[in-house]
Amino acid sequence: MKILHRDPKLHAQRVAAIKKAKGTAEARKRASDSVKAFFLDPENRRKRSIAMKGVRFYCSNCGREGHRRHYCPELLKDGSLVRKFKCGLCGERGHNRKTCYKLRSSEIKTRSIKALRNCRTCGRSGHNSRTCRTANGVEETVKPVVESKIGLISSEGSNRRIHICSLCQGKGHNIRTCSNRNKNVQMHKD
Repeated sequence: MKILHRDPKLHAQRVAAIKKAKGTAEARKRASDSVKAFFLDPENRRKRSIAMKGVRFYCSNCGREGHRRHYCPELLKDGSLVRKFKCGLCGERGHNRKTCYKLRSSEIKTRSIKALRNCRTCGRSGHNSRTCRTANGVEETVKPVVESKIGLISSEGSNRRIHICSLCQGKGHNIRTCSNRNKNVQMHKD
């Protein structure tokens, strides 16, 4: 866990709140209430602001420094903020993956939930942004596409990944298994 501040008491309280939050909705509510109660005290808010001095904030929406996504000027549309949740399954705003109405339908329960995921990076379905091929710099190969009840799916194994070595830029292996790595290590030892 990243230490956001140097005060060990604040860090210990944060760790304790996170550990309690694992589990039920009541536990998360209790953790949220304890954090709110802690920051109701002006002295605790002052300590937190002093501890956060010099920390750089980056927006996850526009990527600029100085603000977070919640305060992003890019999200201002027609004078109103668009801050609704976006579902990772269907891509609609107003709910998240856990509360998605499509997940509750009997048609969805028979399908793979993995096939329903929408990637926030490329906008395609079938994967999330962590496993996105375009974001990871993995070259996409053209594969035959089959029409099914779910939608378009690859007939080959679409989860097969082409590794690109960051040392030699070769395809089919990574830096750990790179043959040039051993040559570079030998050169540095001599």
